[in-house]
Amino acid sequence: MSITLLIDLDDTLLINPLESFMPAYIKLLSKKLSPHISPEKMVPQLLAATDCMIKNPFSAKTLEQTFDENFYPVLGIEKSDVAPLIIDFYQNEFNELKKVTNLRPEAVKLIKYATDNNYNIVVATNPLFPQTAMRSRLNWAGFTDDNFPFRFVTSYEMMHFSKPNPAYYAEILGRLGWPRGPICMVGNSLKEDILPSSLLGIPGFWVDGNIDKLDDARKMHIPFGGLNEVIPWLESLPDPDGQIDLQDVQGILGTLRATPVVLQYLTEELTETDWKKKSDTQSLSVLEMLSHLMDVETEINAPRIELVLSGENPFIAGVDSDPWIVERQYQNTRSPQVLSDFEAQRQNSIVKLAALSHDEWMLPARHSFFGPTTLLELVRFIALHDIDHIRQVYALINAEFKDKSDRL
Repeated sequence: MSITLLIDLDDTLLINPLESFMPAYIKLLSKKLSPHISPEKMVPQLLAATDCMIKNPFSAKTLEQTFDENFYPVLGIEKSDVAPLIIDFYQNEFNELKKVTNLRPEAVKLIKYATDNNYNIVVATNPLFPQTAMRSRLNWAGFTDDNFPFRFVTSYEMMHFSKPNPAYYAEILGRLGWPRGPICMVGNSLKEDILPSSLLGIPGFWVDGNIDKLDDARKMHIPFGGLNEVIPWLESLPDPDGQIDLQDVQGILGTLRATPVVLQYLTEELTETDWKKKSDTQSLSVLEMLSHLMDVETEINAPRIELVLSGENPFIAGVDSDPWIVERQYQNTRSPQVLSDFEAQRQNSIVKLAALSHDEWMLPARHSFFGPTTLLELVRFIALHDIDHIRQVYALINAEFKDKSDRL
């Protein structure tokens, strides 16, 4: 049983009180950029652009791109003019902030335990900083390049969503191919770590949590305590055998939002020839799988959503879309452009679904296969269908394109 451990950085792996860290960070960065931007202009726009990263609900752009668009043009400067200064800042002055932080020995012990037991470990820190800054803080925490057991560290260059958006967690899991074993989240923030990940059915451990902040129901369901109590909790995790417990509307929407950017990431280095390759274990190519996903989104999912919203307990006929793969000759008639088409159609669906009320989510329908159902259940099936296809694409890329899948 391989466990996927998502673990926060600040005040989890590293003692780093943000009320001390952030003012010191802003002061140093302001000084560095002062020859080009006055601190009086830079600081408010830095905070505003950071807020744009946090509030972005759906985007094909990385958080870095979102930040750049809301920072440099407003200040009237070109990124290229200050990029060398910023790179130098994170390589040098940024490390002065180490004195604000403190090593956490029990964190090193926890990660060693996880490594010794072959866990997949992702540093799931809020990706509002560049990778260089994340790696520096991990270095302060005792994890140097010679002792780096993590699959990856989330940062603003790679991620499209931030905490507390559930799509942030769905994007991480998608990049890992939606692992089938136990998945868990360990972090010190109820709002950013534990609650949003739980919306995807991910159990969490609230590090140094304050029980007085919980109502009686949550007290029964949210484990909390010191980092030294995490290992016994990990040993008690049940094995879901590949099942994803998507029940909450926001968790489902987060999964739907993350799917296009995950597929873009998984396929971005494939050649057109790679898109058409198959393996001994996968009967479909990446092109066939994503063409199928696109047609199902356009011809089945979107019309069904409209039907349920416009009718009174409508009847929904089941559709066997598998024959389309051969009938429509996806291998010969489609191109990688299908992913961009899917992304556009999915965004339309997200805009419509995100605006629904609770009562609209619970609107009934009758399905020829499932019987009585609701819009919520139908959309949940869409999210699970996404997960199945991401697993298939991930498995095919790992089986056939080893040189490309090393980065996964």
